[in-house]
Amino acid sequence: MRRLLRCLPAVLLSGLPACAHAVEWLAPPAMYPPDTWQGRSIATVRVLDKLDAHIQMLDIPTGQDVTYKSLTLHATSCLQRPPTLPADSAAWMEVHDAHEGMAAFQGWMAIDEPATGVFQNPLYDVQLAGCSGDAVAPVPPPLATVAAPGVGADGSPVPAAGGTAPSPAPGTAVPDAPQPMSPTQAPTVVPPASPPLPTPPAPDPGDEGAAPLMLH
Repeated sequence: MRRLLRCLPAVLLSGLPACAHAVEWLAPPAMYPPDTWQGRSIATVRVLDKLDAHIQMLDIPTGQDVTYKSLTLHATSCLQRPPTLPADSAAWMEVHDAHEGMAAFQGWMAIDEPATGVFQNPLYDVQLAGCSGDAVAPVPPPLATVAAPGVGADGSPVPAAGGTAPSPAPGTAVPDAPQPMSPTQAPTVVPPASPPLPTPPAPDPGDEGAAPLMLH
């Protein structure tokens, strides 16, 4: 029994080279870049009526207006990340309240950052709940196929040759691929630019040598 236990480490070590050559190296999963977004045809929003605490889910087709009580909601576009990236959705929304003196909303609403894009007034709260419907522009380009690396004589992985789409022949026209759009890129409607800051007045030559003003 003792002789068997002494021989056991040697038997295990002798089998390591064979196990190393038996390892199958897998190709890395194909992933979209983090700034790739997929367009959808429907934006789903959550409306809270503060008078009776009722929550209503509304489906808004992009490019159309949907009314709910005194609200008019319009979704210009709705974008979501592809399945290979962490889930998130963003929509460019316009919300108007028919009551007099109510401020309107126009801008991006994102699920991951609900505090940066939300419509609030004394009567309603409106937040984005997600995107659904058919796939519309922008459409992410197809993922490139990645070949599994080979195995060298010592069992280490060898980078596979190729693994990407073949290059076109010389003289062949290549169509322009659609470029993905991120929520930081405004769609067809952009908010008005902020007015330029006023130019500070030129310093008076008579004030030279005066003590600088300290702000606390």
